[in-house]
Amino acid sequence: MKPLNIPVELQKSEYLKRAYNIKQTTFPKVFIKSKDKIKGYTGIVPTDSIPEGNYIISEIIDIDSEWRTFVYNGDMVGLQYYSGDFTVFPNVLTIKDMINDYKSAPKAYTLDVGVNKNGTFIIECHDFFSCGMYGFADYKVIPAMFIATWNKLISK
Repeated sequence: MKPLNIPVELQKSEYLKRAYNIKQTTFPKVFIKSKDKIKGYTGIVPTDSIPEGNYIISEIIDIDSEWRTFVYNGDMVGLQYYSGDFTVFPNVLTIKDMINDYKSAPKAYTLDVGVNKNGTFIIECHDFFSCGMYGFADYKVIPAMFIATWNKLISK
């Protein structure tokens, strides 16, 4: 499977709040992440030292807090804090708008969002496997989410 990263439907300025998928830049450093490999190379590098490979390149931004949204059948079924200041809460309406706009979404996935001075923004999406739960414990829906992802994996 390839990483979902930030799906095309969510690559809107109101969700990104940063320069994303940059082709050329004057930023001295950029954030890079593999386009092809889940848990592939990710890091902050000088613009003139991007390693060989296929990367998404984006502007470096401050992140005050990070949250993982759990989504099943197009519904937000959980929202868990995982990094930064837990008192800086994301805008749930913005997250719901992202979920509604993600028309090609898998049946079960996570949507990671950050919060900074510019508001709530998307970090990335993941299929629902090999992901931290960060306290999400809805035992009524978790098995269905794993089954949906398993079915997606074996259908390919």
